[in-house]
Amino acid sequence: MIRHVFAWRIAPGQNHQEILDLLNTLPEKLPIIKYWEIGVHQGDPSDNGAPWDGVLISDFESWDALDEYSNDAYHVSVVENLTPRFASRAVVDFERTDA
Repeated sequence: MIRHVFAWRIAPGQNHQEILDLLNTLPEKLPIIKYWEIGVHQGDPSDNGAPWDGVLISDFESWDALDEYSNDAYHVSVVENLTPRFASRAVVDFERTDA
């Protein structure tokens, strides 16, 4: 199982709920996604540094499935729509050892 973790910080003036709503269309349109969870930061920043505003965690059966998701036309259109709404973003993909 491959885990895809995507974190973001919202650009000034952007609506977080609109971002979440658009991201949450992906599992409806792309059944290749095996697991989907979105979380948003709650609470004040701590001594650990500035928090990310949100994180998306999704799982895929294989690296090929993740590649298919990444290159799917609908996913690409969502990314193109969302990219200007982010101040910064980060991705980590890894093979889960517990799955």
